[in-house]
Amino acid sequence: MRFLSATDDRQAKIVVVGAPYEEGSSYRKGSALAPAAIRRASHSIESYSAVTDADLNQVSFWDAGDLSLSPEPEQALDEICRALAGYWGEGKRVVLLGGDHSVTIGAVRALLVHYPKAQVVILDAHSDMRDDYDGRPFSHACTARRIRELVSDRIVLCGVRSLFGAEDRQAFASPQELVQRLDLNRPLYLSIDMDALDPSLCPGVGNPEPGGLSYQDVVGLLSALEPFACVGLDIVEVHPPYDPAEVTAVVAAKLIQEAMLIFWRDLKRSVGVGPA
Repeated sequence: MRFLSATDDRQAKIVVVGAPYEEGSSYRKGSALAPAAIRRASHSIESYSAVTDADLNQVSFWDAGDLSLSPEPEQALDEICRALAGYWGEGKRVVLLGGDHSVTIGAVRALLVHYPKAQVVILDAHSDMRDDYDGRPFSHACTARRIRELVSDRIVLCGVRSLFGAEDRQAFASPQELVQRLDLNRPLYLSIDMDALDPSLCPGVGNPEPGGLSYQDVVGLLSALEPFACVGLDIVEVHPPYDPAEVTAVVAAKLIQEAMLIFWRDLKRSVGVGPA
């Protein structure tokens, strides 16, 4: 099943790809089922967006299906990196459907091959700044730490309300501060961990954390990021076994639709965004 109105056009400037990987999870399992669940949920929403007054049917994008990934963390991240680097090398914009949040490490590795000065925004309930978790350096609890090692200070986290230590705070921004922490001259990668949202809205996540962003908050952040040259994004940590009403998958699908329309409905703007 494809995501919403995806076409067979492999030349499309936008590609959706699934990473059904959950070996980085530390609590609940089930995020490997998320790409299929998000695609299925996408067929419950309209292609037209009242937020952007635009229709995803008017945007050409290709759903490349799911990657076949090793259960071994370093190998799986290398496989993600190689696949996405190929798409960015073709000048495409990438939408990655996780999987647990560790898949973002592979995505950012690939991003930096073609956009070495890119900046990363992560929406997440957790700081994910541990050096390792249970001896695992590629646990999803280490995602932001591994990415910070790749991009230095070009990482900003928003929505965090559970942190490993006070030293993590230097990478945090409130929703009101987020845009001020970014550079308009650098390409942007956006990672949305669904536990950034209030678990009363999105309960089907791996590590629910009380409080959090509303759906409207996240859409507002997407709109605030519209001026930036977003070259890729991911949605991670949907856990279908803990999402009995499928509302988390539906919200994830809707956020992907809104993000694609906010960032890429005018493809003339995204064409020509070269490495920076």
